[in-house]
Amino acid sequence: MNVDVAIIGGGLVGGSLAVALANAGISVALVDASTAKETAKDAASGFDQRVFALRPASRQFLENCGIWRHVDEALITPVYRMLVTGDDGVSRLTFDAYRSGISELAVIAENGVLHTAVRSALSERDLVTCLTGRRCEDVSWEGEAVSVSLDSGETIGAQLIVAADGANSRVRQLAGIEVMQSAYDHSAVVANFRTSKAHGGTAWQWFRPEGVLALLPLPGTHVSMVWSTQQDHADELMRLDAAQLSDRVTEASGGVAGALTSVGAAAAFPLRLMRAASVVGPRLALVGDAAHNVHPLAGQGLNLGLGDAQSLVEAIERRGPDEAGSPAVLARYRRSRAEETAAMAFATDGLHRLFQSSAPGVAWLRNTGLRLTERFAPLKSILVKHAAG
Repeated sequence: MNVDVAIIGGGLVGGSLAVALANAGISVALVDASTAKETAKDAASGFDQRVFALRPASRQFLENCGIWRHVDEALITPVYRMLVTGDDGVSRLTFDAYRSGISELAVIAENGVLHTAVRSALSERDLVTCLTGRRCEDVSWEGEAVSVSLDSGETIGAQLIVAADGANSRVRQLAGIEVMQSAYDHSAVVANFRTSKAHGGTAWQWFRPEGVLALLPLPGTHVSMVWSTQQDHADELMRLDAAQLSDRVTEASGGVAGALTSVGAAAAFPLRLMRAASVVGPRLALVGDAAHNVHPLAGQGLNLGLGDAQSLVEAIERRGPDEAGSPAVLARYRRSRAEETAAMAFATDGLHRLFQSSAPGVAWLRNTGLRLTERFAPLKSILVKHAAG
């Protein structure tokens, strides 16, 4: 099989990239190791364990691709307001979409809802060949082309190979690209709850001594919890039964959404900071988690990945399919992503370390920073519009 671009990894970033490339008239082979996406939808709650906060720029990209029209709007929740509380329990920072002149800060969407939309859009693109249940075994770089060998015995010839195969990327390993990473010894504990008070499209975040607790609005009277916390505390949370976990989160959140009732099983995911030494190589581009992992306190992981996809498509479109893997295209892609990914890694890692530090004076500094930002409305508007993309 010969195509313009071979994408290894059929997740949200890889699938969205394939759709966008096909829209630009570029032929794609999409290699997906799974045969069916696991969405971890809990039968008791009806919600996925994993949800994403999509910023307006990411939603616009999915709309432009023709993916968003497959999203059931009844299953997404706009975020109109976000309240951030410091670890002194008093210092607060409020972000409001209306006051910032935008319609919404973000939308909360479930993993499965987005996967279904991407798969539906892929099925409509004749220029995309989906190779499900296959794995990349080897890659050969051959001057002006690249050859991908699959475990099924098939071979794909392409101008460009894209690694969208996650944080433990096989393609990145084969290319010999090193990664810079550090484990946080933290895990993100996620769970869904029914609330006794309406959330009103509000997202809450608390910086606490043991980590960062967030409640994100879901359809109806439900919220999704993400508690990024020290490993021993994460283990403790995972040992609690449903009633105990509900009580613990209700107390930690100060009852802002009323009494919480667990509506599904909790899950935990280890956290780490990771950046690839380079997001490009000869006829190779890294996107999404294959290129970078950041702390989830800003909820920007998927947004960064979709930004990668959009930038790569734009770089290829400027030169045409025949130069999809050319040095000029790859250099443009690398430059376009360098600032945002570095800034996000620096900001999220810095905030994590700032709120974990027990050094004298640091607690006063971080909470004073929240209060001063709250009082300076122009700065808040700038932050919101920058985060919106």
